[in-house]
Amino acid sequence: MPIDALGQINHLSALQPLAPPQTSEGGTPVVGGFAGVFNSLLGANQKANAAADAAISDLATGQAQDLHTVTLALAQAETSFRTILEMRNRLSDAFQEVARMQV
Repeated sequence: MPIDALGQINHLSALQPLAPPQTSEGGTPVVGGFAGVFNSLLGANQKANAAADAAISDLATGQAQDLHTVTLALAQAETSFRTILEMRNRLSDAFQEVARMQV
């Protein structure tokens, strides 16, 4: 690549700062942070389970000819479930650690 071609490279635009946390009319913060992440994980898990169920029923009825797609949907649902289960375990461990702290 000749050096003259380097002038055609586009520069990245500047990053925009993060927006401040949103608050409702009463001044309480809108759900975000950990609760928002956890709710999105639960929603993604429900979608993955629904997709796995649909893939299994399609395979059972003969509508799906590709076993790889069905296996992939099942693996995604299992991974999503294991992620939520691990988060639950870590939260439980953290709560137990805090409960053991002496004041």
